[in-house]
Amino acid sequence: MSGICALLLISTVASVSVGVAAAEGAGQYTAYTATANETTPSIQAAEPTQAIAEGPNGTAFVWEQIDGEPANDYRIAVTVSSPQANLSVCTHANGSATCTPVGPNGTATVTTPGTVGLDSLSVSLYNTSSDTTVDRQSVSLQSIQRTGDVDDDGLNNSNEIAAGTNLTNADTDGDGLADGAEIHQHGTDPTVADTDEDGIADTAELKHGTDPTAVDTDGDGLADKREMTVGTNPTVVDTDGDGLSDQREVSGKTNPTDADTDNDGVADGRELEIGTNPVEADTDGDGVTDGRELSLDTNPTVADTDGDGLTDGQELDEGTDPTVADTDGDGLDDSEELDNGTSPVTADSDGDGLSDGREVSELGTNPLAADSDGDFLTDRQEVAWGTNPNSALTPAWVTSSLFGFLIGTGLTVLAIRRGWITELSAAARLFVYRRLELDREIIEINREIEAADETAGSEDADIDADTAAAAFEQADREFIPDERLVKLMLRAESGRMHQTDIVEATDWSKAKVSRLLSKMVDDDEVVKIRLGRENLICLERAKPAAANSPHAGDIKPPTPGG
Repeated sequence: MSGICALLLISTVASVSVGVAAAEGAGQYTAYTATANETTPSIQAAEPTQAIAEGPNGTAFVWEQIDGEPANDYRIAVTVSSPQANLSVCTHANGSATCTPVGPNGTATVTTPGTVGLDSLSVSLYNTSSDTTVDRQSVSLQSIQRTGDVDDDGLNNSNEIAAGTNLTNADTDGDGLADGAEIHQHGTDPTVADTDEDGIADTAELKHGTDPTAVDTDGDGLADKREMTVGTNPTVVDTDGDGLSDQREVSGKTNPTDADTDNDGVADGRELEIGTNPVEADTDGDGVTDGRELSLDTNPTVADTDGDGLTDGQELDEGTDPTVADTDGDGLDDSEELDNGTSPVTADSDGDGLSDGREVSELGTNPLAADSDGDFLTDRQEVAWGTNPNSALTPAWVTSSLFGFLIGTGLTVLAIRRGWITELSAAARLFVYRRLELDREIIEINREIEAADETAGSEDADIDADTAAAAFEQADREFIPDERLVKLMLRAESGRMHQTDIVEATDWSKAKVSRLLSKMVDDDEVVKIRLGRENLICLERAKPAAANSPHAGDIKPPTPGG
């Protein structure tokens, strides 16, 4: 039995060898002619089974060493269509050939004739019975070393196969970075141009200093691409250094690239800490920026820090202290002083030795007149003497009391000799004379004003009003300045009005009227005269003549001994 098998084997090998020899000897491709009922077989596929990658022009890369040993040959898997009996596949390279029969299923695996000349390897389909070559295909193999670097990208061939990169393309993903640099230096994926998929190519991220493997390099909640769009620094959590993260500023209303969005002198983060508005320079709307309020120690969230009725901005304009309700410490709040016409920065506006607060709240005297009752004794003198600073009869009382005192003590002769009685009598006569003179002046001024009004041809002649309120209502207030309105009202009231009447005749506040009149006085447009606790506002032509006489507040009551 063994002899029969040996005989068959020898016969098969001999037939293949003869066919191969014939094919090699012919060195040409002889077309095969199929019979009437058969289809011409052909090579459907010829693929190296040990190929590790495909190179240019279909070249298959194979390792020079297999399992640590140099390769002696490589296997080619061949698939044949319309398989028939007596078919073999052969590989031809470097003048040598290796053949193997095609199985019934049309497949065969044939080895290469060694490892030399594989770049011009060919596979042929051979019919051993007709001694003809049925089909032929070229197969290109290139053996490479595992530690070699075909594309010279800094990544050896073995690592490229493991990473899935292209053996013949130094930059597999085309992002401008060599595959070796991506793996060994940057930790990026050499097969993906944008490793972290944040919309920025790895090369661009490295250029901008961002992390190509992290969507949000600085971890501030904004993706790197978003930061580049809004102009923030994707490598710094707080681009402008104001204490707020870029993400918080972008989601809010502040500018992440400007530490002080509203330019009030306070950083955005600080504003949120103290409760001010980082997008409003003047949070409380008092006319003072938040930064200045902090430097002044006022409250930037409260318009009137000291609660005196004046906004912090008004106080700075008036020169008062916005942190103290009573700047001059005279007992009157700053707003009260402006309403009264007194100075909020001077405790004794009229210089009579009594504070404004005491004159208004305790004594009822005029804080703007050193001699409230016009009796030639200052208010302080009267308070010191125990007389009434609001009564003009004090000199007569002083005189009679002095007479009684002099007689009671036996000094009458001395008083007469020194002329004290004469001086007191003269003072009393002067007081009465001046009162009569003032009345005559007022009557004369009224006559002059009436005559002037009848002949006036001014730009206001079209306003016919006999009261200040009527003049205010008839005037075109949108185009007429406030100063001119005051003059129109004064003309309607014969040239003189109390300050409180001006407030009542208009829709203006006391503070506005006070400031407006003070400005008009400074500009010599009107005259302000203090009458008791009231201000009399006059046109120059309507000013009483007595208002031009020197103040007699320095006259003191006589004392024994001169």
